[in-house]
Amino acid sequence: MEIRKARLSDLPDIIEMEHICFGEDSFNRRQFIYLMTKANGFFYSVQNGESIVAYISLIHNRRAQSVRIYSIAVHPDFRHLKIGQQLIDKTLEYADLCKAKKITLEVKVSNAPAICLYKKNGFETTYIVTNYYHDGSSAYRMQKCPIHPPGII
Repeated sequence: MEIRKARLSDLPDIIEMEHICFGEDSFNRRQFIYLMTKANGFFYSVQNGESIVAYISLIHNRRAQSVRIYSIAVHPDFRHLKIGQQLIDKTLEYADLCKAKKITLEVKVSNAPAICLYKKNGFETTYIVTNYYHDGSSAYRMQKCPIHPPGII
């Protein structure tokens, strides 16, 4: 498997995976094109053979000195292979390059595997956003800050 900058040719696989993973909360093609080509950030995809099996979209906010995990998805057939961890590692590298002071994200309160991954990587819940998703469920707003443990730079 290869983690690389996403290409527009990855869109069909990314959109299909998005619908499998997020249903009615899925981003549309136009939103993905914006995230890949115009957003101030980075969009990585994970390629396995000819297929894209995971992605992560990161947004860099220079003024706030932060990176936001805007969206992350791993195809269900490829979970438990530590791909999510690899994408978090890429996020930490990107945040380091940007000299970001924190990384933020929102995650559905019922998404226990994702919450576990984030907590394992030092993210903490800072706020509960009610009625965040299409079905009315809430999200945890989480952040990791500082990016590096004390004494490591």
